[in-house]
Amino acid sequence: MTPTTSPDTHLPSQQLHAFIDGELSSSDTQAVQQHLESCHSCGLRVISAMQLKAATARAAQRFTASPETLARLTAYLHTQSTEQKQPTPIRPRTFHMLPVWSAIAAMIVLTASFVFWNQNHQTNTLTAELLDQHLATLSSGAAPQVISTDRHTVKPWFQGRLPFSFNLPEPGALPPDTTLQGADLVYLKNRPAALLLFTIHKHQVSVFLTQKSELFTLNPKTTHSGFNVHSATTPELNLTAVSDVNPAELDALVASLVKVQ
Repeated sequence: MTPTTSPDTHLPSQQLHAFIDGELSSSDTQAVQQHLESCHSCGLRVISAMQLKAATARAAQRFTASPETLARLTAYLHTQSTEQKQPTPIRPRTFHMLPVWSAIAAMIVLTASFVFWNQNHQTNTLTAELLDQHLATLSSGAAPQVISTDRHTVKPWFQGRLPFSFNLPEPGALPPDTTLQGADLVYLKNRPAALLLFTIHKHQVSVFLTQKSELFTLNPKTTHSGFNVHSATTPELNLTAVSDVNPAELDALVASLVKVQ
């Protein structure tokens, strides 16, 4: 597939979705990326398509039980049905407790499975929410509330807007070619969070700072829809960075932020 890269034309829908799904070759992907750098219209189409894809995936998972949970429930119900069809032998009274204990054990397994699935579902939902926020910042029509490279301007702006405080490293303490661009106040799971905007080379990075809570606990390193999502914690904060920059450089930024808290 040869991408349409002329600034005077636009990406076909089939090509756009193949790019989002990572189905293009490396050379075709690079050509599309070059086209997006000069074509604002196609860039917005990509952002909108990725937001729709993330929202659809999140909605599909909202009330879906895991395959393991369904398998255990099916096996348990099948066992109960078989036992009911068999004639009940006359046994000493003490053995009548066995089906009860089996049912209790099955319920414990089902409950544990549901808890595990629910925790995993919450993690997936939070990751999708963070990605949606990051994609929104990539749109030229979504300017941040604070546009500044000065940490002494960005940090004080959040005073009175957040129930917590945080520190920002000095410019010289940031990784090479990493620059603070601004900040925004956002809400994650209906709680206020600081969104710090950085660039690493030409890659946009969104860093979310929230008050430490199990609601915002994620795996240290994951990928979602082609974006790297790296998380860390401090005694007071949960910190998550989202970007398409390479993982090593994203790790370096996260480490520099954790160090000054």
